[in-house]
Amino acid sequence: MARKSKVEMKAYDYIKKQIESGMWAEGTQVKELSVSEALGSSRTPVRKALRRLEDENYVIIKPNTGVYVLSKPMGIKERRDRIYYLEALLQHIFYTLQLDEIIVNTQSPQTILKEMEELVGHEGDAFEKREILFWETVLTYHSNTYMNYMVIRTMDELFQPKGMIVNVLIKSRPIKLKHYNAMIKWLNERNYIYARREVRILLNQLLINIIQGVD
Repeated sequence: MARKSKVEMKAYDYIKKQIESGMWAEGTQVKELSVSEALGSSRTPVRKALRRLEDENYVIIKPNTGVYVLSKPMGIKERRDRIYYLEALLQHIFYTLQLDEIIVNTQSPQTILKEMEELVGHEGDAFEKREILFWETVLTYHSNTYMNYMVIRTMDELFQPKGMIVNVLIKSRPIKLKHYNAMIKWLNERNYIYARREVRILLNQLLINIIQGVD
């Protein structure tokens, strides 16, 4: 492993502190020249520091565009809180569908699940993008658009593979498919009690996987 220079470490610590303190919010453009001038250094160590921070999901480097701050990486506590929040949202939504005696046409969700099955072993986030589409399709039967939006937003934060959590989420894909298929089966039979149970079991298992890792 190449030894990092003191100047590179200084640039790394400086940029990371600006992000973690909230001084540089999500979407802020990080300019190599500005950082190098602030630290009295050349741009090379700043560039190396930015590449390291990209690997750690603090920034994203867009070719021919610039470097931009990403949302602050979530720790275990933040992920746990979001999973609990997501469970509460989905339990309420499914309960509302049950009370309103809504009939969910499961043909489109089933088609998307088939597509997800083909993406289980693929790298990248193609599986998770189809997963978001799966939920958007199911949620069209729920009339509260704000709650639907919060479900998708929370899932997008949780399920996109980022940083060290990537292997856990990839290895959790078969578990998701198992419970999603069961959930759709119960929705097809209008058995919302069991559909809610599948959601609860899935999210609890995902939380365990994130905390403990997947062997």
